[in-house]
Amino acid sequence: MRISFVALGLFAGSVLAERQHLLYESQRLIKVSEGAKPRWVSIDDILVLRRTGVKFVDITDVQELYEPKSDFSGASYISKLPDSLAHGSEVKKATADLTTQLYGDVLTPFTAFHNRYYDSENGRKSSEWLQGQVSALVEASKANVTVRAFPHRFPQSSIIARVEGTGANADETVVLSAHQDSVNQWIPWFGRANGADDDGSGTVTILEAFRVLLKRGFAPSRSVEFHWYAGEEGGLLGSQDIALSYQKAKRKVVANLHFDMTGFWRGSEVIGLVSDRTDAETRKLTKLLAETYTKFKTQEFACGYGCSDHASWNKAGYRSAMAFESAELEANTNVHSPRDTVETLDFDHMLEFSKLAVAFAYEVGYAK
Repeated sequence: MRISFVALGLFAGSVLAERQHLLYESQRLIKVSEGAKPRWVSIDDILVLRRTGVKFVDITDVQELYEPKSDFSGASYISKLPDSLAHGSEVKKATADLTTQLYGDVLTPFTAFHNRYYDSENGRKSSEWLQGQVSALVEASKANVTVRAFPHRFPQSSIIARVEGTGANADETVVLSAHQDSVNQWIPWFGRANGADDDGSGTVTILEAFRVLLKRGFAPSRSVEFHWYAGEEGGLLGSQDIALSYQKAKRKVVANLHFDMTGFWRGSEVIGLVSDRTDAETRKLTKLLAETYTKFKTQEFACGYGCSDHASWNKAGYRSAMAFESAELEANTNVHSPRDTVETLDFDHMLEFSKLAVAFAYEVGYAK
């Protein structure tokens, strides 16, 4: 049988990539449901779970979160959320400045990475590139904002941008978040994974909100952080590391609002609110914000175990909510494949989610 040099090169590259991937860990401790006992599994076992659509959480490095004594059930920090809206004028002025321009400007090069798999050089490089985009917005605004990489045990870092609070409650933190990594369902460390919707859409949704807040001279009473998580597709790795570190440091996190996929919809245009592993008070506020400041109504739905990073904050005992592109979890069949491209997204739909992010930052960030 004749084998071309091109084929040999591709094969060698695949073997090298697989070896690099397997160097990280040969066994991981995972959970596939709330009631299931964690079990040690191989990388191959995790691939089977991913290919068959089974969601999981990798708790290898954050086992403290899953000890019975660590399940605070929302008690890590409790502070008042607004029960009425007090910053309508500021929110409407800020949301009027939102545009879809940044979405395309950032997503086109962001999805040009072959993939953004967390345990790879692509994951590292894409994270560094994204941090550069965040830092450039801060430098242009000259705002009192810090941008830093949060390192993990794998090459990709999470990114945290912090707007320092100006009030007596500046030690309280409001978190808006998305995840930056992408994964190919069949060959995670080597396959093409554009990740435009999952979760490039969430990434730029909060980035555009961040841009406008900086432009408006946003100076909240509480500190407001924007997080772009690494390793969500590996079992909520990045967000669990951060949530556990905040819990250990007794950080006063008021609430987290997470955006995982905002660009694809079918049927009725709504903002889907995840009902499980979130708290009722934050969902109620998010519903009020969405139906006041966006064009959409909301609809609650269950997302399932290991769904996304909001669950990490919930597990650490903090309030959390998640806004999703629709009320149908599996509507976008392009995800985790080369078909998840920018061309499949609806930027006008995404803009309503940026409005929600801006509204959450103002109404919770300025609350006394």
